[in-house]
Amino acid sequence: MQPLKYVFLKNKLFYIISVFVLFYSCKKEEEIELPRDVAVQVVEDVQNIEAFLSTHFYNYEDFQNPDLQPELVFDTISGVNSDKTPLIDQVVKQTVRYKTSDDVYVDHPLYTLVARQGIGQTPSKVDSTYLSYEGLLLNKAQFDRSLTPVWFDLISVVRGFREGMPALKSGEFTVDKNNITTFTNYGQGALFMPSRLGYYNTLSGSIPAYSPLIFKISLYLVKQTDHDGDGILSADEYDRDGDGIPDDTDGDSIPDYLDAD
Repeated sequence: MQPLKYVFLKNKLFYIISVFVLFYSCKKEEEIELPRDVAVQVVEDVQNIEAFLSTHFYNYEDFQNPDLQPELVFDTISGVNSDKTPLIDQVVKQTVRYKTSDDVYVDHPLYTLVARQGIGQTPSKVDSTYLSYEGLLLNKAQFDRSLTPVWFDLISVVRGFREGMPALKSGEFTVDKNNITTFTNYGQGALFMPSRLGYYNTLSGSIPAYSPLIFKISLYLVKQTDHDGDGILSADEYDRDGDGIPDDTDGDSIPDYLDAD
């Protein structure tokens, strides 16, 4: 039989631990931020994006020479740059419909800048693309970059990136005797997207939650894709009705472009 004093101390310790766990759990619950309302957030994001577009320009004069493929650069309209044309007057605004978890559609503006369109093939939203890119926040802090071109299957990237890519075309290339490839006449531009078309309430690397995103893109090659191998290009099965949601003709919860049957 355990001494009475030992049982009392044991029970008291259990009680203290239980109270601490309960208090800590409640505290953590209070600290958890629920996802913001999508419709409200997109209004805030659009205001911030359009403020950036209204106060910045890109080096459009460098792109007037067809023999050059300059890097796309953003700068503030001020001082010696006070007479520059703002981005807001040069982007194309399109609407992306996003279906929320409670089956409500919310329109999200996507702003596309085409500095040079390219002369080759236009990618669909589900093709594979060979490109280089730079990802920026609205304060122009860089969160990602690939100077070396990489292949991206567009179904694996954020929604805004996928939706904006058809604005550009691929280029052409030559291979010299040393097996060095040189690309020319390729598409260059940028995408400006609200947070829901990016990572929304998810902290991703150095990207804070609810961050509008900017992507600078150079598009070199496009490869049409048949993801399910059924002989029909994914572009022809992805979204025939244009509602922004992948089609699922047989209702088996597998999108047509991934469903071989």
